[in-house]
Amino acid sequence: MQQEQAVLPADGDRTLATTAPATQAPATEAETAPVGRNRRVLSSLSRADMRLALVIAIAWQVALTVIAEFLMPGHTSFLGHMQLWDSKAYLDVLHHQYEHDPLSPAFYPLFPLVVGAIWAATFHLVPVLLIGLVVNTVCLWLAIAALFVIATHFVPDEHRRLSAAFFLAAPAAFFMHLFYSEPLFVALGFWAYVFALRRRWLCVGLTLALLTATRLPAMLFVGLCGLEYLRSYEWKLRKAFNPKLGFFLLAPVGFFAYALFLRLVRGDWFAMFHAYHTTNSWAFHSFQPNFIRTISHAVLETVRAFLGDRPIDDNLVVNFAIPLMCIGLLLAGSLYLIIRYRSKGIPLGIFGIVAIVYFKMISSVVAVHRYTLPCLTIYIALAAIYANHPRLRAAVLGTGLVMVLVQGYLVWLCFGSGDFAG
Repeated sequence: MQQEQAVLPADGDRTLATTAPATQAPATEAETAPVGRNRRVLSSLSRADMRLALVIAIAWQVALTVIAEFLMPGHTSFLGHMQLWDSKAYLDVLHHQYEHDPLSPAFYPLFPLVVGAIWAATFHLVPVLLIGLVVNTVCLWLAIAALFVIATHFVPDEHRRLSAAFFLAAPAAFFMHLFYSEPLFVALGFWAYVFALRRRWLCVGLTLALLTATRLPAMLFVGLCGLEYLRSYEWKLRKAFNPKLGFFLLAPVGFFAYALFLRLVRGDWFAMFHAYHTTNSWAFHSFQPNFIRTISHAVLETVRAFLGDRPIDDNLVVNFAIPLMCIGLLLAGSLYLIIRYRSKGIPLGIFGIVAIVYFKMISSVVAVHRYTLPCLTIYIALAAIYANHPRLRAAVLGTGLVMVLVQGYLVWLCFGSGDFAG
């Protein structure tokens, strides 16, 4: 009887390991990944991980609810703190289905559709904000669980859960509590990448189709999964051009369905883009392809403040300093993953770098800390640096502490004074 031994892909991706006879040539990653994948699709995600992720999600949402209720005692209803800024636009969509407000098409439909479906199923007896909180909690649970899976590809098992800790420490993580589409977007984006790592391309296509109906930055996750697809075929285009590539054609279905709906309701296929020109409130969203100039301006304003040439106030910290911090973390994490993991780190690394360019092709860095929240590159890189470089652990933990303090400041700003926090 021939002896069998474990065969790992060339880049050492242990989660895609399988077995093959010793006398055979090692199989490629694309050949080994599908073997028994229906049995192994969640092999890195144990029941203990799922329970832990659920406990963390519930505890985190309860904590945010208590903090917000304490900081905002004057609002009219329980959970009223959830309806800040863009939340009001999503509530308008829920009640009026894009028919009146010229701004509403900028807010993609999947989140209000999910909440509205549950609201209708409960005969409108359950408050909308409570349904939103439940949806957000489930999405946060799924996002944390996905991070546990993704981290197994980059981080030793004993440290992989740190990725979720860094995610919850992110400055804009509290937006996972508000009546925003962020939780749904993050959960779908993370799971699209999980399915890509598992080589389940039909699931990737279906998840991306939902994602493109949630937020426009879905295209970043389409690119991430596309790069992972190429990596699964060793970056050889000839091998990659096969019927499985057709599953990626499902990705834009969500966007096109929304465009068709807007054509029927508003008479405009691209009302989601034209909405930005109907108000001066979004003047900072004007297109600016020179992203270096945008970032340089933010750096200059921050430096001027620390030199005493302009006041250090909430506007400077929220709209310049904190976004720059998140851009720096994303760039550093992207470069680290590419240099440290090479082929395996390229998809996440390029995803992070392209995200910086994409987010900065508008005329300011306002709200970039919220836009970078789905960029899991940061959380995987921090956990990997902690695991691989013991001498840097204090620096990594210090970075995490700064992130927590910044989020605490934004939470206080958001719920304590109602000021814009991203």
